[in-house]
Amino acid sequence: MPKISWSYEVSPKRGKEYRRVDVEIVKIEKVSSILPDDRLSYKVFISPEGFIRVEVLNKSNETIRDVVISHRLEGSLEGLVKARRIISKNPLIVEDFITAPYKLEGKNLYIGVPVVHAGEQLQLEYSVKASVIYKPHLVSPVVKNEETREKVVKKYSFYFPIGKVELRDKFIEKLMVEINLLPSDEEYKIRVKGYADSVGNIHANERIAKERAMSLVKTLSTRNLACIENPHYADTLTGTPLEAK
Repeated sequence: MPKISWSYEVSPKRGKEYRRVDVEIVKIEKVSSILPDDRLSYKVFISPEGFIRVEVLNKSNETIRDVVISHRLEGSLEGLVKARRIISKNPLIVEDFITAPYKLEGKNLYIGVPVVHAGEQLQLEYSVKASVIYKPHLVSPVVKNEETREKVVKKYSFYFPIGKVELRDKFIEKLMVEINLLPSDEEYKIRVKGYADSVGNIHANERIAKERAMSLVKTLSTRNLACIENPHYADTLTGTPLEAK
């Protein structure tokens, strides 16, 4: 269900546009992104004929498991993947083996290697037949970063005569419908902000700006809206005087 928050502000300017209440319906989205693992570095060599070599170096002192290379294909893989693990360069000690891509998902080909030990270099060589040759990417081990983003999906403004705080705007019914139809499986919040302009006493204007915001919050809180929990009283909400000039 949406959470309601409110704030108010006294504008240093005058005019109808500063005697209003703004209502924003805000969608809360949790976004995950994949960050590169800075313990690994990699280089890619691509020939015009479609020969690919990927070199992965473990720069850390740790054993890194489940290393995955992703390659987008507008074509097909030819044969298997030759792999060489360089265990030591002086003296040269290598381990050669053959691996197969473990997953083909849409146009993405995934090549996995179980472990890369500390200081080891891994070389993968394979060929593709494709009209366009894309650069493969190191995508695992996966380091995820999650952040919460807010997106304003609807915004309404309700205007008041000088000194008035009562809502008399017929469009408030449209706002009620919008809130009532919000999807129950998504997260939203409703931000209410009251304004007063610079006409008159600053303390009176602060009270008016606050009461304008509270008037709408109370209306939202006392209506029988399916998505807002009742009872949900306006005087229990947290408001913030953002700016009073």
